[in-house]
Amino acid sequence: MTSPAGMARCAIVVTFCSALCACGLVMDSSFHTMQEAIDADMVNKGWIPDWVPHEATDLREVHDLDSNTSALAFTKPPAIPLQLPADCQATTFTNSDPVAFDRSWWPGEETLNGSYRVSRCAPESGKSVFVAVSRNEDRVLFWRAYPR
Repeated sequence: MTSPAGMARCAIVVTFCSALCACGLVMDSSFHTMQEAIDADMVNKGWIPDWVPHEATDLREVHDLDSNTSALAFTKPPAIPLQLPADCQATTFTNSDPVAFDRSWWPGEETLNGSYRVSRCAPESGKSVFVAVSRNEDRVLFWRAYPR
């Protein structure tokens, strides 16, 4: 027979497992520096692109392991040029696919439409890929989304 304490532990484990299943496999992470993201293996895992400058700071990232959708925001010094892949071409925010996540650190549509230059890059794993750079060159957004 299981003791009351054992039953309570079992209930906690079941509740925890149920919560994990209900949430899917969405993971959030943040890093003060690009070096911290590299040390956490986020570049090798593909969640942070290798073109992100080493000087990047305040990196915030979210990804869904099931769908391979993701979003990344980071700050960089305006004087540091961003070297996007050659396949990235200018587009408009209205021609982009929406980000799959709702996070407080992600700007709203009005800000994205009015204050960022958007590029569409080659698709990855069937997902549309976009990069947006703020007009003053200090904030960068990257996202993989389901095509419309």
